[in-house]
Amino acid sequence: MTKTHYIVTAIDYVNGEPHLGHAMERVEADALARYHRQQGDDVRLQIGTDEHGTKNMQSAEKLGMTPQAYVDMAAQKFEDLARAYNISYDYFIRTTNQQAHWPSVIKLWEQLVANGDLYKDTYEALYCVGCEEFKTDKDLVDGKCPDHNTAPELLSEENYFFNLGKYSDQIIQKIESNEFHIIPESKKNEILNILKGGYDRVSFSRPKEKLSWGVPVPNDPDHVMYVWCDALTNYISGLDYAHD
Repeated sequence: MTKTHYIVTAIDYVNGEPHLGHAMERVEADALARYHRQQGDDVRLQIGTDEHGTKNMQSAEKLGMTPQAYVDMAAQKFEDLARAYNISYDYFIRTTNQQAHWPSVIKLWEQLVANGDLYKDTYEALYCVGCEEFKTDKDLVDGKCPDHNTAPELLSEENYFFNLGKYSDQIIQKIESNEFHIIPESKKNEILNILKGGYDRVSFSRPKEKLSWGVPVPNDPDHVMYVWCDALTNYISGLDYAHD
């Protein structure tokens, strides 16, 4: 009986040069895809690039380029890397692709709105530009981000939030029962600790005045979608989620 396998890698953030770690992940995914093809299975291997966000916008400005020109140049390097290693990918997804990616992202956003899963609220927290994420005091070492050795900025802004708390108990049950099978065990425990620790909402947008490089929020031109609704959707936009 033919089995179906959808194999994806993490999409690479293009604010930096491709390196051996990128190549290793692709080679591992490629080996898995080739193995299942040899078994006669139906296989789809998808790789790609994450191209929105503050860091890419800043890198483009430093080079005197538009953000689109910068990510076009950067994404090509990652695609060239895959070809150099003869990765047998079926599709290369780019999050700036307004035909292949954006319609799925917009559809997902609109479905979340229809389900009552998004709400607008004011948020004040420490934000690390290098990580492009909000930090808590326990994430910092001597008041600085340990990854970038910089002090985060205190931001107070209005965001759209995803109501994670509405689903936390359901997700915890599915993870603990292994219906959502997560390996290694350390990552499974990490996610469970976050969910059980009261982490009940996720920022899904940024004000356009703070971040202009991204997918616009439907019916709200003052906001741009944040990474969790944009970049993560690549795994279903690559399957044409927008058109089922």
